[in-house]
Formats: sequence, C-alpha cells, structure tokens
Amino acid sequence: MLPNHFYRHGEVVIVGGEEPRPGLPAERLPGAMKCLVDFANANDGINELHKAAILHFAFAYYHPYFDGNGRTAWLFHLWYLVQQGYPAALFTSFSRYIAENKDAYYKAYERVERNALISGYTDVTPFLFYFCNGVYNRLQVDAVPPKTDLEVYQTALAEGKITEKERLLWEYVLSAYGAEEFTTKQLEKDFRNAAYATIRTFVMKFHEMGLLTARKAGNRVFYRVGGTSDGRPNESKRRTL
Repeated sequence: MLPNHFYRHGEVVIVGGEEPRPGLPAERLPGAMKCLVDFANANDGINELHKAAILHFAFAYYHPYFDGNGRTAWLFHLWYLVQQGYPAALFTSFSRYIAENKDAYYKAYERVERNALISGYTDVTPFLFYFCNGVYNRLQVDAVPPKTDLEVYQTALAEGKITEKERLLWEYVLSAYGAEEFTTKQLEKDFRNAAYATIRTFVMKFHEMGLLTARKAGNRVFYRVGGTSDGRPNESKRRTL
C-alpha cells in the first residue's frame, strides 16, 4: 500500500466463485470502512451471531486490502463474538468449516449479488442462512476445548501474562489454521508481522499453558490447537456449547 493509505489504492479482482468480481472501488473504501467500523461498535440490538456474520460478509465483500482479506474477515468475525461475550469462539475452527465447503460460502456471496442486481438492494439473508446452517449449527456437536482451557487463557490474559502481540497471534492461529498443524516458520511467514523470536516465545508459552500441543517429526515440531500430542482428537475435550 502507499504511504498514509489505510486501505488498497488500486483495484482488485476477487476469485473463488463461478465468476470473478471486482472489490469495492478504492476511492470508496475509506467511507465504507468507517461505516463498517461504526456499525461494529454500535449498540443496535441486532443478534450478535447474525451481526458477526454481517461484519464478516461486508469486510470480505469490500476487500479493503490487496491480500489477506479472507483471514482478516475471520479475525473480525471472531473479535466481535469475543467482545459480545462468546469467548468459546476463540476455540472454534471456523476456517475448517469454510474449507470443507467453500462452494457454499462463495455461492452465498453470489446470491446476495444477484439479488441486489434485481432489487437494487443488498440483502445479506443468503449469507446469514449459510452461516446459521453451515457453521453455527455445527458448533453444537463439534469438539471445542473445555471450560478449563478457556479459563486458563482468560486468566493469563487478565493477569497480563499474555502480550498484545501474543493475543493477536493466538487469534490468528485459531482463525487461519483451526485444527490444522503448523510450524513456527509457517506462522512467521503467514502472520508477517512478528519476529521469529516472538513467534517462538508465543508457541512455547501457549504450549506450556496447555493451549497448544506439539508433535515432533524428525527435526521439525508441529503445533496445533487442542487435541493430543500425536495429533488425534482428545475425546475428553468434547463439550456442547
């Protein structure tokens, strides 16, 4: 991006659905993003789960950056849910759900666009329907860490044992990798905003707290959220939200 620009200064083409589509024109981004942030902070009485999905939709639809919009949309989604009292969302593999059925995710966007062409009005109902049925409903049966893990994280955060950078790294790991394994080098490359020493300290600290497990393969160590050290799901950590 250019100096003094918060968002992209050029146009982008978004691929993934049946047909590529342009992101919001660059000159409209500052105003649109301000409205989106104001909406996120407004106390408007909208159902929190629905509003989180709307924020996700709008951010990805605007595509304010040249790269990383999808993952940032997930982080925005998670941030809002946590602010509204859903800390378990930090332990939910939203990214895995979308990876398992990307077609439905992209088709939900396309339905919104097609309806808007006909009506002249942007109605995000198809995207909300996708999230309620394809993601939120699954939270009732999928494995998530138990309350004790949430308490470990929240206590460490409240006591100042987790830095702001480590908090951002944790939210990124949950959003970007979900239940998938990753290495410190991979996290450094993907996150792109932390030195390797910071990454290393983060994974070691969260491993010691029991929030990350490790699996050694040759000279490499693979980390993941939850589970057991050999990568198999830990059945004792299953609970219903």
